[in-house]
Order: sequence, then C-alpha cells, then structure tokens
Amino acid sequence: MRSLLILGPFLLQACVSTGLSGADPAKQPKLVWQTAFTPVSHEQTSETLVLLLITNDDAFIDRAAPAGVQPENEPEKVAHHGWCARDLEHTCKLILKSRPDIEHRLRLQSIFAGTPSELSGGAAINSPARVVLVICDSNYKLLALSTGIPEKDELLTLLEDAQEVKTLLDLNDSDPHQITDAIVQRSKQRIGRLWNLKLQEFAQTAANARALILEGAATPMSTLIRLQTLFLALQPTYIHDVKTRFGLSTDLDARRLVILEQHSESRYPWCQAVLPFIVGMDVQKDWQIFVELLWEQYAIPTGSDQTELLAWFDEQSKIGPLVLAIESPSHLQRVPWPPTTAPKSRRGTSWKTTHEMATLFPFRVVTPQQLTELIRQREFRPINCVSPSMVRYLLVSPDNRLPQIIREQDPPSRFLGLLRRAKTTGKSAQKPFQKKEI
Repeated sequence: MRSLLILGPFLLQACVSTGLSGADPAKQPKLVWQTAFTPVSHEQTSETLVLLLITNDDAFIDRAAPAGVQPENEPEKVAHHGWCARDLEHTCKLILKSRPDIEHRLRLQSIFAGTPSELSGGAAINSPARVVLVICDSNYKLLALSTGIPEKDELLTLLEDAQEVKTLLDLNDSDPHQITDAIVQRSKQRIGRLWNLKLQEFAQTAANARALILEGAATPMSTLIRLQTLFLALQPTYIHDVKTRFGLSTDLDARRLVILEQHSESRYPWCQAVLPFIVGMDVQKDWQIFVELLWEQYAIPTGSDQTELLAWFDEQSKIGPLVLAIESPSHLQRVPWPPTTAPKSRRGTSWKTTHEMATLFPFRVVTPQQLTELIRQREFRPINCVSPSMVRYLLVSPDNRLPQIIREQDPPSRFLGLLRRAKTTGKSAQKPFQKKEI
C-alpha cells in the first residue's frame, strides 16, 4: 500500500500523458473551468456540485501566453488552473464515461493560494506542491473534502458522499447536529481503531458543547477558534499515523510528508475525522482560514481591490513616517501579538511598549495579500516575509523607499529606537541595513 501511495502521483501523470488518445474528441465529456465562486444560475442550484481546487501556486504570476503562442501540452489552458488541474479534469472525464448523467451538474473552479515571490524574497517559493479539493453545493457550503488529488474510484466516492450530505442538509436544515451525527457514523466505518477513538472523543466533546449552548452556559465558537481546536486535537493522531504508515522519523521528513500529501490517501483518515464537524462550512468565507491552518503558512489569493489602501499609503507617506503591521496567518493567531509577556531571556523594552509607540504614527494592519499588492503597485523590492523570522512591522519614511523591516525575533528595543528617531527627525536616522529587501 505504501509503495502504491508513493507512486500515486507518478501513475496519475502517466495516465495524463497517455490521456484520451485514440478516442473520438466529439464524444468526450466537456468540462468548463470557472472563476472561483462564480454564481450558479437559479435553475441549476438544486443539482450543482462545485469541485473547488485550491493549490499553492503563485496567484500573482501572469499566466497569459504571448499573442499567438499556445503553451505546450496545455490544451484549453487547463494547466492555468493549477499544477494538478489536468489530473483532476482527466479523472472527472473517466468518471463521466460511466456516469454521463452527472456531467451537467459538475462545475470546476480553482484558487491559487501560494506565497508570491514578492513575499519570498523575489524567488519562486521552494516548497512542494500542495492541493486541497473541496466539493460544495451551489451556495458554496462544504459537502466533501480531499487533501491531495483523488483517483477515479476515490473521486466518485467523494461525489456520492457530497450528494448524500446535500440531501442531509436539505432534510435537516433546522438541525445541523443530526447531520454531524450521521456523518460521524459513516466515518467510523471507514477509518481504523486509532482514528475511531479520536473521532468518538471529539463527537462526545461536540455533544457536550451543544448541551452547554442549549443551557445558555456557552456561546458558539467562531470559525477560527473552532477550526483551530479541531486541527490541534487531530494533529497528534495524524502525526502518529503517518509515522507508522510511512516510516517518518526525523524533522527532515516534514518535506517528504508534504509530497506524500499530494495523494489523497495520506490524509484520508484525517479528512474522514474532520469532515463531520465542518460540513456545511461557508467555503467562500472561510476557505482561507482552513487552508492556512492545514498548510501552516499564509494562503494568499489575488483579486481584491486595494485602491483605498494605496491611496491611504500615498497620502500618509508624503506627510511623515508610517507603520504597517502585518497580520499573522491563521495558525498563529491563537498566539497574541504583541506578546503579553517578554521572554525570560530578554529584559527592558517589551513588544507591548514598542507596539503602543508604533500606534502613535499613522498605523495600519495589513494582510499579506494587501502587502503583496503594495509591493507590486509601488515597485518596492520583494521581502522574505517568514525568514529568518516572521515580519511584524514595516516602518516607512517619506524620503526613503526602502522601509525598515522589523521581524518577530528582532529586539523590541531596536524597533523602539527607530520609532523615536523617526518621531523626532521625521525620517530614519540610519540607512536601511537591507539591500535586497524593502
């Protein structure tokens, strides 16, 4: 089984290379890729299943081919929808040969959510390809889930699961807890003893939480906190499981595990355990939180209008120094920033004091997506947002287009000194020490 899992992605690629050669193109199923979260027409809302492919491709790369040039081996530019889009489309077409009745129901969509070069020091991110496949209804409520690209039988099961969950949602719209209980029972039949124990434990915890809410002793958790709780509770079981199945033993195996997760079997038990508690999740609203918690890194899409941010930046940077604080990724938002207590190894200036000083300047919290657009539109040099440690602040002076970078592991006193000099002189008293970063 392990050898099949490791060879899975290569077998998928082999299938694609042989493709549908020799078949009559006129008889092939037709699948159309759409922009993510395209509205579904009212006439099709009751039947549509959306297959949303989320990959760690760079969303900010211009993939348009030069005029008159068609990229090699990219029919209909399917590969422009993700590194594994052709694999998914090929598998869908294999299914539709035996299930032509569902062809009109399927919608293929994609989101790129990788780290752009603007936030990776100007170089392409050197991490293995990643993918999450979410199946939604026409309102983009989550019905089924796979991390990694499923093969034919696995994808057909996912589609059947999605149809079953959609029926449950329609029948139990006023009582979602019945849906959770039903999917828990289904998942129990598909996973081993270790995962069953964890699933039963979490099902009981969820039932107790529901009882407290009904009694008025508790309130429903936010999506972020609920997903954080789920991920943290399931992570030890997952790590133990993959170490046992794949012989992972050292920290160096972390990269190997990401590669293994390109095949759906790696996280299959995890998906079965987490699904009962996230079914019906608003994917359009919460996909980014989910993916950041899963990948433990930023998920950065494109497409939002940053006109207001750019106008604010231009106005403030002409007047005097300003400070940008960078929002933490979802998997780190449980850790408060600035820290409430200083590390034992440090004395003196705290991050809390420094942060309060920073807010006396024109101050704004920006998302990584907004920071990417700012770097692109104002032609700043790229930064490495997470190495050697996470960027927390940028100090921008009017006469200097290379803002000072303040990282999480920098001494707070250094940032405080920069702020004091900027406050008294209206500009940084020293030249930026970065030559290749903004």
